[in-house]
Formats: sequence, structure tokens, C-alpha cells
Amino acid sequence: MPRWSRYRGQQAADNGRHSIAAVAPIADDAECVTFDYFRHAGAYWRAVVPLAGVRQVCGQSYNFSAPKTRRGERGPETRFRKTGLPKRTIPVLNHVQCRFLFAEDQPVRLYPNGGDASGEPAHLTHDLVYSVEATGPPGVVFNLRDAVLGEMICAHRFLTTEEMVFERIAVEGQYVVESAPLGLRPEEERNLLLKALQRSDQARMTEPYYMVRLCSTNNCTSNPLVILDQVVEYDWRCWVASQLYRLPLNPRVYLRLRGLDTDPSYRKFLRDEFADYLNDPATRRRRREHVKQAIAERREAQGRPRRAE
Repeated sequence: MPRWSRYRGQQAADNGRHSIAAVAPIADDAECVTFDYFRHAGAYWRAVVPLAGVRQVCGQSYNFSAPKTRRGERGPETRFRKTGLPKRTIPVLNHVQCRFLFAEDQPVRLYPNGGDASGEPAHLTHDLVYSVEATGPPGVVFNLRDAVLGEMICAHRFLTTEEMVFERIAVEGQYVVESAPLGLRPEEERNLLLKALQRSDQARMTEPYYMVRLCSTNNCTSNPLVILDQVVEYDWRCWVASQLYRLPLNPRVYLRLRGLDTDPSYRKFLRDEFADYLNDPATRRRRREHVKQAIAERREAQGRPRRAE
């Protein structure tokens, strides 16, 4: 962990949260970007991303505060809204991320991390997510104290949407909701991805995550919205509205004020789109193994002995 953190000197957790490391400086006129630490299937990969291949950009969010419950016949039951989303104890505590979909003939190619990016790729994907997240040493999970005081690293992640679904829905049980495609021109979609890659490569694993700060906020909401505001030309009304970006309050409202929410009534549930993947026996088996390993690592980080097998 960096020297500015109260966890200075400790090793950052190997939990999949890592900014990219570009193989070469990312030029504004680049056609493809090659970088390490792309996350897919529980591992890091070297990715080759064709910037002109972006065909659609959508906003995603989920609330990560505890759901409200009521007493049921079999114990506590989660209370749901008419929209299908759980009622939350802190409605304004949201995570924001961005989904990029690529043309069928311009996939993202994945090779072994740090290896040669030529020849037949190990994987192809047309679907990835840019997500800014806080990470710390082993055993330390996201908490408001560290997020507000800037004690954790701000990781600008790129990962497949499938991997995000595994982490957030299969493991954590989150309700990830997606907006309608943003009202962007093709060049703006390309530049949005370019700027996000440049921002991730610039940050690497050196910047503190600040959930709330008067100046220089560095969180999951401020970063993608600042990048969005760099590539989109607004009229004066939307420009004034674009000054709202620092806090993770209501992501859809932020898009609406910028004139980019093309259908405010649209809500796609990722757990529905990826139902087959979530119900696949291989996914369930991987989840069990993942949870078991995470518990063991948490106990070890806390100095508690592992339980006998």
C-alpha cells in the first residue's frame, strides 16, 4: 500500500481490482490499445482493444447499502419496490460504472497477462465494463471511514461484463441496473473509451480513493462523469447540470440532466440478461470455491486460524 495510506507498507489485496498498465503510451489517435490487467474468468489478461469497434455505451449502477427487511414466516424478508429493486437503508449510496459493447467483427482480444499479443487469442469478447473501485490490503473491505479519508487505492478496472456479473450478482447478490444506450455519436463513444483507458493507465495503483471531498473527488461517480464531460459537447443548460458529478447520489438523474438518458423509464436487470450464466452449474461451482477462498483469506488476514477441512 502507498505511503499516504494508514495501511502503508502492506501488500494490496490480490482481489482482481487493478488499474490497467498500457504496453505503450496511449495516443489520442490510436486505433488499438494494448494493456495488461484486464479481468476475465478470475484472471488477468493482456487485452487488445479496437477503439473504433465501440457500438453502444450504457450506464450501470447498483445500491450497495443494506436492503430493508421485514419479518416473514421464515425469517427476515427483503422489501422490494414496484420497479423490482430492493428498498435500501441508504438510497443515495450507489456504485456507477460504464458498459461498452463492440461490433461483432471488432472484438477485444485477450492474451496471457504480460505475454505476446499476437497470434490466436485465448479469448474474444464484445462486452466490457469500466468500473472505478476502492481496494486495500487483504482482509480490508470497502468501508466508509477509509473511503472518506482516502486510505484505500482507487483502481480503474476494465473487465468483461460476464466477470462483473459473477462478482457483483453471483457472489454479492447485487441488483445491477442498466440504462438505455446513451445518446452519443460514434466518435464520442470511441473517445469515451479512449479517455477511460488513458485515465486508468495514468492512475495505475497510485491514487487514493475519495468517496466525498470538496475538491479532487476521486470515486466511482466522479471519474466516469468527468471523462464523459470531456468528450461530449453540451448546450449551456446541460453544461450547468454537468457540474454535478462528485457524489454517488442518483446516476440516472446525472445522465438525464446532461441530456444523455434517452429513455428514463428503461431499466435492464443484468441478473435477467445473464440468467443462463448465473444458473450454469460451472458458475455456481466457481462461486462456492470463490466464497470459500475469500473466507479463508479473511480469517488469515485477521490472524485467525483456518478451519480444518
